[in-house]
Amino acid sequence: MCLNALARYLLAVYQLSADGAAVRSVEIANALGVSRASVVKSLKKLAEGGFVQKEYYGSVHLTPQGLREAGRLHREYTLLSSYFTSCLACPKAAAEKDALCALCRFSPESKEQMIRLAQAQAGKSFFPKKQNTP
Repeated sequence: MCLNALARYLLAVYQLSADGAAVRSVEIANALGVSRASVVKSLKKLAEGGFVQKEYYGSVHLTPQGLREAGRLHREYTLLSSYFTSCLACPKAAAEKDALCALCRFSPESKEQMIRLAQAQAGKSFFPKKQNTP
């Protein structure tokens, strides 16, 4: 999945539908502070990628693929924001914003290393250790 802006939208759908409820475009727009037109455009791309199902002028649901990807993003987001608040003493709002930025804008390699560092601090592992092969 392209992790730029689309990750923000997928994560927002996941967070807003935490109890499995359908989400409306206006709720996503309000949560992200963006226009409804921006939400519609991004949801169309997410639907084309198989991550969400959107009813015409209706609600949005995560597909099984979308649920897996959004769940992974949410775990990484939670880990990074927790790391930023507990280890770096960042204010909660800044930590949440920076965690989202890291997920959406860092290269996969940098993001993975940052998550490894946060995991070491938290005693958790999301990525298997890479093995050196000759």
